[in-house]
Amino acid sequence: MDPTSSKINTEILVKSETSSTTKQQPKNMSQIPDWIKAELFENILCETVPEYKEIKEFRVYNALGPGENYVAIALKVQIEVLLNDNTTHTQNYFLKVAHDTDLYNTLMYKWNVFNKETEVYRVFIPDFEEMYREVGVDVRFGPHCYALPVEQEYLLLEDVSLRGFKNANRQNSLDMEHCKCALKKLAQWHAASAVRVERKGPYNEIYLKGSINPDGEPLIRSMSTAGIRNVLKVAQNLDNKVIYYAELERLSEGFCEFLLHNVEFDPLEFNVLNHGDFWCNNMMFRYDDDIENKIRDVYLVDYQMARYASPGDDIIYFLFTSVQLGLKVACFDELVRYYYDHLIDNLKLLKYSKKLPTLAGLHKMIMESKAYGTFAAFNIMPTALADPVDSATLDNLVNDSEHNAQVYQQERVKQHLELVLPWMYYKGFLDCN
Repeated sequence: MDPTSSKINTEILVKSETSSTTKQQPKNMSQIPDWIKAELFENILCETVPEYKEIKEFRVYNALGPGENYVAIALKVQIEVLLNDNTTHTQNYFLKVAHDTDLYNTLMYKWNVFNKETEVYRVFIPDFEEMYREVGVDVRFGPHCYALPVEQEYLLLEDVSLRGFKNANRQNSLDMEHCKCALKKLAQWHAASAVRVERKGPYNEIYLKGSINPDGEPLIRSMSTAGIRNVLKVAQNLDNKVIYYAELERLSEGFCEFLLHNVEFDPLEFNVLNHGDFWCNNMMFRYDDDIENKIRDVYLVDYQMARYASPGDDIIYFLFTSVQLGLKVACFDELVRYYYDHLIDNLKLLKYSKKLPTLAGLHKMIMESKAYGTFAAFNIMPTALADPVDSATLDNLVNDSEHNAQVYQQERVKQHLELVLPWMYYKGFLDCN
């Protein structure tokens, strides 16, 4: 095939795919970068598609609806290829690219999100999986990663939805089986990440900062201020506000400073490479073909906020954002114990040489992760529970917008806040110190 004609045909297909859906998703579709071209995928197709001959059609479109992903633009790449026997084959990829907005270019780049996630997929995941293979256990943490010959910020992954992996419904949150499956995989990840430090030394300093990043203080201030203001508005009308409202008001006076001053980690304690954004949309479940709703495996995705610190960060973030209403408080200790047992089993399996953490110590770590706990409860949990709407954009998420105000007034969000706010008060998460 003439490469010039191939380029013209594929560019037209991308544009026609965009224009055909513009009426439904004008904001999202306009985010597809112009640099995404068919010829960039030639080498990958040659390596991964047997008998590959040439590209016939090339399409790019949004992978997720509004409110499903904020840190990056998530795209599906669908390529119809011609094989040597003149039959066709469709190859799919999942592509993440950076937002081209003032917000991202002035502040969010400081999170090193693509540098982190690329290293996680290309280095850490293969290392961790190899650790388990060495002891006779097959563990997979996520999809395969591919490289494109470009300098732009991106991440190209296999489309695991073709193997049956999919997200759970975030508005419904996770039931006990899904929670335990996620926590088991998290325990395996944390254990391998701790053992890797013993074998290969410390992680790069970029992993000392997560989503609550002092370098991005203006963004954290905007998000935290908007979040706690909206929580206060909801709490004014909750029947149990007498328990915690005064403490919540005191916390609101310096919430950003509270967050930034409570993210330091103790290098002498047990630390792991936290996923950093461990909520239900960042895990994909695969189910049994014969037994309805029986989970076979789970992959973790979106490692952009990975952070080396106490495992308490990931655990409290997950329990606030992703667990069903009836389990979130009632089964808190049970879920922590479940994670702990699997953490210890895997640390022993991988021959971790240092002192093993205790269950009491883990509970202490969780309570000390109050910055990530309050941030998750006030900013991430409402977003996770909210109905999908076109106004669910990155800019609206991080500002005191009308969209945000409406999110907190949804009945599902109110129910979860009414449950967790007194629990947070009694546990000390609202302490200003």
